[in-house]
Amino acid sequence: MKTYLILALILLNSVLTFAAPGDTVKVKTHDNVFIETDPSNGYTAYPAWGVFPALGSNFHKAWFDLTFQCPDGESCGEWDYLNYIYIRRKNGVEGQLLNLELARYITPYGNSYNATWKASYKLDISDMEALLRDSVEIEYRHTGYETNVGRGWKINLEFVFIEGTAPRPYLGINELWNGQFSYGNAASPINEQLTPQNITYSPLTSSATLNIVQTGHAADNVQYCAEFCPKKRTLYRNNVVMSEKDVWRDDCGLNPVYPQAGTWIYDRTSWCPGDLVFPDKIHFAPTPGTTEEFRMEMQAFTNTDATQAPNYVIEAYLIEFGSPAKQLDASIEEIMAPSSDFRFNRMNPICGSPKIKLMNKGANNLTSVKFSYGVKNGPMSEYTWTGNLNFLESTEVDLAANVNWITTSGKFEVNIIETNGTTDGYALNNSMVSDFVVPQQIPERFVVSFKTNNFPQENAWYIADAAGNIVENRSGFDAATVYSDTVNLPSGCYTFVLQDFDKDGISWWANSDGSGFIRFRKADLATNIKSWGGDFGTEVRFNFTTGVVLGLNEMEETASMEIFPNPAQEQVTVQFSEPIKEAGIIEVVNITGQSILKQGLSTLSSDVVTLNVSQIPEGIYFICIKTPNFSSQKRFLVVR
Repeated sequence: MKTYLILALILLNSVLTFAAPGDTVKVKTHDNVFIETDPSNGYTAYPAWGVFPALGSNFHKAWFDLTFQCPDGESCGEWDYLNYIYIRRKNGVEGQLLNLELARYITPYGNSYNATWKASYKLDISDMEALLRDSVEIEYRHTGYETNVGRGWKINLEFVFIEGTAPRPYLGINELWNGQFSYGNAASPINEQLTPQNITYSPLTSSATLNIVQTGHAADNVQYCAEFCPKKRTLYRNNVVMSEKDVWRDDCGLNPVYPQAGTWIYDRTSWCPGDLVFPDKIHFAPTPGTTEEFRMEMQAFTNTDATQAPNYVIEAYLIEFGSPAKQLDASIEEIMAPSSDFRFNRMNPICGSPKIKLMNKGANNLTSVKFSYGVKNGPMSEYTWTGNLNFLESTEVDLAANVNWITTSGKFEVNIIETNGTTDGYALNNSMVSDFVVPQQIPERFVVSFKTNNFPQENAWYIADAAGNIVENRSGFDAATVYSDTVNLPSGCYTFVLQDFDKDGISWWANSDGSGFIRFRKADLATNIKSWGGDFGTEVRFNFTTGVVLGLNEMEETASMEIFPNPAQEQVTVQFSEPIKEAGIIEVVNITGQSILKQGLSTLSSDVVTLNVSQIPEGIYFICIKTPNFSSQKRFLVVR
């Protein structure tokens, strides 16, 4: 099947004033829809019409937001079932029938969840957003055979469009392969089912994307295909290999939806329970108006288990576009940390290095990008990334860990201020803002209490500072043993990681590894500071601070000293209620506990000390006084 939405050149080049560049348009098609299985045929369809932007609207980026939660008054679904989002029809009930799969999702094992459980997902659909114009029928399809009595899910589905210039004009979409293909059947080899497809490009086509969603299901008793076996997929363009990779996803143990009631940790063929299926995208530049052949082949496999029917569910499209709109266009696609986004809950909150996703949306290769970043309306830091990204390639960038967290929660922003040593070609995607909260503050001295299970060789833990340096670590454990390691860390920002190399945590129902625990305890061992469940999959990751308390309302500000002026500009005076009788230190630290200014404090005959803060950036700071028998801290603000 081939569907073209080629707009006349006059429409491609016109500027329509439906919205201003950067404006957001939202269309919600499914609002608190209760979904359940239909055991009689294995699926239930939930169609809904949405009034999308008018034909000729121009958008730079589009995605959908999907929320999944337990239904009101009923139990969550129990099994990992395939769900689909389809574009069924456009331009009204008598309009064009498309039947295109827009996205795929696998439900989590929700048998242990209660009414408060909820997960949120986001998937970029910019390549196909031009299909979402005028009245469009969107179908959400839920498959499965579990009971539909007192069990199901509640979903919300909303589409988001950002007005502006698209990275390249959309021209048309071609369906290559669509359906369920048996795997390992000697009577019908999969490579014979996946028949070669010929595509004739539009005369305007100069760039294209091959978009493939492929998931494997059922498992034989030898190789556990097709669900649990990585097999190689080879794609040919005119009999020349254009892509070769294993159909596999190896990070299910890091799923943001955890723990789950079933075998959620097992890596699978391009999917994980409780997550979206991420498409493979292959970008290339065809010759306009030519015809090319495309072929898919899977690695050989023979199923010898008569009780199973291994298969792949494949949806593959070739999407045609015009030339890139910009020569130089660096785009901030995501702020992964700091972020309140559910997808990134494993790495948040942070007090160290921010992480973003950078994409090249311009024709020229991207070799350097200079960023500014920090708490919105606060002091900004700068960092320059270097590398080499082709058109539409992306990478994750760890920004330097020198953020001045001037508040315990709020907005974090990242801006592109220079691309390839010059001004970026498109400003609309050069800035992004996320919500954040600062991590938990714990005492400088605490105990890491770790009880191993029966396979302690799978575990190790470490603590790293904000710069990534390992400051504490432990491995080489004995089985079923409690280890209590006292840690004493200076004021600062840290990351604790407990690793499980087998990706099954330290307490999991589906193996015979036994049960362990991991806790942070106060030094007297009487009180837990932080504890984690053992069913965590690949790792526990916890960012925290010591020393200065980041939660301003929790700060114990004593009356033993006063600071003025506050706010300060050039200098600050500390006045004590009585002269200090012992030698010690006086220190200025930022909100993450990093020392900014430090000097000795001798016995004072006077009750005042003056500090020069003229070289300190704007922000919130603390003056800390420590002597053998006295300590106090007080917050102050530096402004310019």
